[in-house]
Amino acid sequence: MKTVLFGFDDFGEKVALYLGKKDLTVVVFNEEEEQKAKNKLFNVIRFKEIDDDELKELENFDVGIATLRDEDKNLFLCLSLKELFPNSRLVAKVSEKGNEYKYKLAGVDKTINPYEVTANRIMTILKRPLTLKIIEEIIFEDSSLSFAEIEIPKDSFLDGKYLKDIDKEIAKNYNILIIAVVDKEMSKNVQFVTKGINHKLDAGDILVVVGDREDIERFKEDLQMFIGVFNG
Repeated sequence: MKTVLFGFDDFGEKVALYLGKKDLTVVVFNEEEEQKAKNKLFNVIRFKEIDDDELKELENFDVGIATLRDEDKNLFLCLSLKELFPNSRLVAKVSEKGNEYKYKLAGVDKTINPYEVTANRIMTILKRPLTLKIIEEIIFEDSSLSFAEIEIPKDSFLDGKYLKDIDKEIAKNYNILIIAVVDKEMSKNVQFVTKGINHKLDAGDILVVVGDREDIERFKEDLQMFIGVFNG
């Protein structure tokens, strides 16, 4: 099965290493990623820009995987590929969950959200008797992604809210994903979001979240800053 991977940043490199070199072509649009892919001994093609005339030079492929760092360029690339290679399956990395519908409109067959993929890995590991520190070292080594336990302050904008009412807004405004809640009133049992339970959040409950470290810190700061603003 012929596969073409577009982009070779840190995420693209991980995808390439997972797929292996057989029947894989890496397409890049800058010198830095070109050299990086060549150093890893991948078959590399470099184009100057996302241009139909250049993309036409590609041989037909079975699967195209778009992982460009810039969301707008990644979406534009998918639109071009779908027009030029209508019979190929397209997979695209989507940085923000709210943009998934745009990729579907562009004809992308499957989207991958790195935050959700990481969250699924965390939820699997959390069921094992490992400490959070060990988990972080295993999963997030050399990555800007991190995860944290955040206690809900009393009278904060989350106190008394239901999880399903706020999780999408938090994902949109902070670009972080809530993967579990530790309920102080349930013997500190972990309630995984994927179980579909519409959990009522109370002061003292702990959210387990994943996202960029800076976004997590911003979320923590806002929780403390807006105490009492939306209550009473």
